[in-house]
Amino acid sequence: MNFDEEGFTILTSRVPEQRLEELRGGLFAETSAGERCLLDHPAVRDTACLLKEQLVKSGHLSAGAVAIQAIAFDKTAATNWKVAWHQDLMFPFAQRVSSPGFELPCIKQEVHYARPPADVLAGLLAVRLHLDDCDATNGPLRISPGTHRSGIHPTATVSALVEQNGERVCLAKTGEVLLMRPLSLHASSQATAPKHRRVLHLVFHSGEPVPEKWHRAV
Repeated sequence: MNFDEEGFTILTSRVPEQRLEELRGGLFAETSAGERCLLDHPAVRDTACLLKEQLVKSGHLSAGAVAIQAIAFDKTAATNWKVAWHQDLMFPFAQRVSSPGFELPCIKQEVHYARPPADVLAGLLAVRLHLDDCDATNGPLRISPGTHRSGIHPTATVSALVEQNGERVCLAKTGEVLLMRPLSLHASSQATAPKHRRVLHLVFHSGEPVPEKWHRAV
């Protein structure tokens, strides 16, 4: 699997089982599918630093990279969501953005969000740490390979791009990490046999200067 060409790959993480258990026990509310803004959580910060160290050594991140976002997802019978094909384009900032190219400012859960320019988005790396096994029955992520290489896609072109590029189903074992460019078109179906599919979703930026301050930079 060529990460640069396809926009995703799966690796075995070096996160110990004790930390995985701590994350499983400390991040998830029973009634919530996803918990946002977790980079203030000590275990999440430590995990981000551990994963960064591993990914710098593997060449997937630069030494100056910073974690800018952390979200915890679960998929159970009570939170069995379906997500249509999309790109991850909106990210958290310390204040309302005003720089050219930073668009669609809004506030979610008292945090400022905006869509950075395409060149900034291209420098982001999503790292999805699987806290449970993810098999074909519990709504795994699907990615359309190569769709990260052509910037922001208008909604009207998405179906044709997925048909042209195809899709891959991303199964994973507990402790594995899925690396993905947020510009990759991705989706997930409802689970056919709902059970825990807990994921800590981290987003890293290269660390190169940007004109707006990230909400967090770990």
